[in-house]
Amino acid sequence: MARILAFYLMLAAAPVSLAAQSVTINTFQNTVHLGGAGTVTETFEFPDDVSGYNQVFMHIDLNCPGVGCDPFDRVARILARKDGQEYEIGRYVTPFGIGTCDWTIDVSAYRTILTGTVELVSSIETWSNGWSLNLDFEFVEGTPDFEHIQIHNLWHGWDSNLQRDYGGFKIGDTLWISDNLPERKIDLSGQAEKVLVRAWVTGHGQGNTENAAEFREVTHTLRVNGATDFEHHLWKSDCNSNPCSPQNGTWEFPRAGWCPGQDVKPADFDISDLVAPGTEIRLDYILEPYLNKCSPLYPDCSPASDCAFGTQITCNYDGNLHTEPRYIMAIQLILMSNAPIQTKEVLSDTRLTVSPSPTSGLLEVALTLPGSGLV
Repeated sequence: MARILAFYLMLAAAPVSLAAQSVTINTFQNTVHLGGAGTVTETFEFPDDVSGYNQVFMHIDLNCPGVGCDPFDRVARILARKDGQEYEIGRYVTPFGIGTCDWTIDVSAYRTILTGTVELVSSIETWSNGWSLNLDFEFVEGTPDFEHIQIHNLWHGWDSNLQRDYGGFKIGDTLWISDNLPERKIDLSGQAEKVLVRAWVTGHGQGNTENAAEFREVTHTLRVNGATDFEHHLWKSDCNSNPCSPQNGTWEFPRAGWCPGQDVKPADFDISDLVAPGTEIRLDYILEPYLNKCSPLYPDCSPASDCAFGTQITCNYDGNLHTEPRYIMAIQLILMSNAPIQTKEVLSDTRLTVSPSPTSGLLEVALTLPGSGLV
């Protein structure tokens, strides 16, 4: 009896490991996306205090509405709007021809945005039938590595100076020598302990020169303070390793940063060792040069030699096998610290443009300065 009692006393004294508790916030539920951009916007309530959570997961459950699923692979984006700003927090591509699927995306970096009242935007391109979406957020209890996180959009949405949208940034336009993104300048907080640049970039459009931008393998460049370069190899070659498989069509073909039926993995660049807190930093994202000769704007375009398929009658876009080459970009600066972060962001929009290109001998040069017109 004494041995049995001792055994139970040992059990009572042994440390007990408890699994982390989680809280689930249900947002879009059976929300139907139909027609064109298929965009739905709603407001939801998240935890007021997220300091006790170290992980946040976004669970995506995609189904078919009553009219049936869109049979094609479509780009889908989840954006959060908070305090007058909009941030992309997740991107995925619907599967090719099989309809339903689900994904889980780690959105822990956006923990301090997903608090209180938040407006969420779900956008799924759809031109045939549609989609039904369930979207839930799981907050997992734990001590976060950094108490404070601050997000800055570097290249996102509409750029009034460029008069272009980073959410559909057409490339290879023959009115430009290159598609230059404006350099950004940021007065970095003296409290920043970890500094990341996160690039959500995917290439779309086909039938163009080199079959850009969906099927053109490229390497873009992130430049820090005009000196140090990081390569961003925009190519996804593991499309056959897929939670939504098998699919129809060309789902196994490599693509520029995405695959049908996969969530998009952003590229994270840790620049903490290259910048000094409390100083100004300069960031530049440089697209690999590209000239689209299979364009209605390109002089003497020859479909047989300038276009990817060589069977087109003209160089005009047809919305099917020949669509405009473009990137969908949302590039962010993420600052992390255990002390409150105070950072003032300064955007530099100086750019030089030369037109037309190609030229017959006469060039027009224009310089755009921050906050000004053409000089």
